[in-house]
Amino acid sequence: MRIACQCKVRNDLAIAIPEALLSAREYRGRVECIRDLTGDIKELRIALLDPQTIEFVPGQYIQLEAPAYGDNPEPVFRAYSVSSPPDDNGHVELIIRLVPGGICTTWVFEHLKEGDEVRLTGPYGQFRLSETQREMVWIAGGSGMAPFWSIVRHMKRHNIARKTTYFFGSVRKADLFFLDELSALAKELPWFEFVPALSGNDGDWSGERGLITDVVARRVSDSADVEAYLCGSPGMIDAAIKVLHDKGVGDDRIFYDKFA
Repeated sequence: MRIACQCKVRNDLAIAIPEALLSAREYRGRVECIRDLTGDIKELRIALLDPQTIEFVPGQYIQLEAPAYGDNPEPVFRAYSVSSPPDDNGHVELIIRLVPGGICTTWVFEHLKEGDEVRLTGPYGQFRLSETQREMVWIAGGSGMAPFWSIVRHMKRHNIARKTTYFFGSVRKADLFFLDELSALAKELPWFEFVPALSGNDGDWSGERGLITDVVARRVSDSADVEAYLCGSPGMIDAAIKVLHDKGVGDDRIFYDKFA
């Protein structure tokens, strides 16, 4: 499947617009807090000013505007998954990784300050939990944490007790974040298991080691009747899909957001 901007139209066609897309609108907000999560990942907490609340489904994303600055002559929008739960509807939280040369991420890391006003639009996207009760496997790395941090807190608050194993991969221990919070949730919620893994050689790590897809291959049983939710780089997503196919998980049970 290709997104619209990748398609060449040669004949007349009919376009169906999802109803959820019609609820997207423009928001004005103020940056309430900027927090370093790792050396190259920041969390933004934005208080909404106009309108003052937002309705979204956990897993959806917004578009954040980076204004003209430096050698960037015009505003640009970039998509970021919302990491806050829907009940906190007066705020939007985002987890943003620095992309070398990235227009929006460079602005966030080098120019954006607490107290600044920002413009965003949304919500968008179809990445969300299905309505089944099937066991879930979540696979993510880096800023791919964002939708799952929203979803797991929404599940806790609304007593959605679906068995879930969350695999989160990093290179170094210093690249992990929300480790204490997710470990605490795993102790509190009998249906939730958190499996962080390191692919590097940190000596003081007693958890899983290897690429996160290798950990999934070891931990998920063959012919597992699970749904898989993935969020991360295209390379990680493609590798995870291959592992899941090898485990007998069909495309109809694999849902993902790719971060280019």
